[in-house]
Amino acid sequence: MSHAIYDAWVQLMGWLEEYAAEHDLVFDREADFPEFIYRMHKPWELPTRTMTVSLSRANDEPFFVASVSQPSDEQKHVSLRSPGAHLHWHAHEHGGGLELSGGIKLDKTKLFALLDQARRDWMTAV
Repeated sequence: MSHAIYDAWVQLMGWLEEYAAEHDLVFDREADFPEFIYRMHKPWELPTRTMTVSLSRANDEPFFVASVSQPSDEQKHVSLRSPGAHLHWHAHEHGGGLELSGGIKLDKTKLFALLDQARRDWMTAV
């Protein structure tokens, strides 16, 4: 099994943590892979056990949720959602990184721009 999407996922989670620190937000691990939870002491091959993370203000609902496909899924992707702003993106592994629909590379700069948009839209919706 290729771990490329999970390596890119670990990098994306690092960027999300960095964004949270810069904007006084809370970065939370929301869910682990069910395969990790129920593996019954079998070795874990992926670079993380985290499947879903979120960003929020302290004591508030998440304004941004990111998740990655389970190892058992055939079509693997990263999902980026801003529930209050009704924004949703999918990214797929490409060349060791992530790529949004239309071939747009999801790098740190692009992610931060998406987060700024989601945060603005969420704050005006609340």
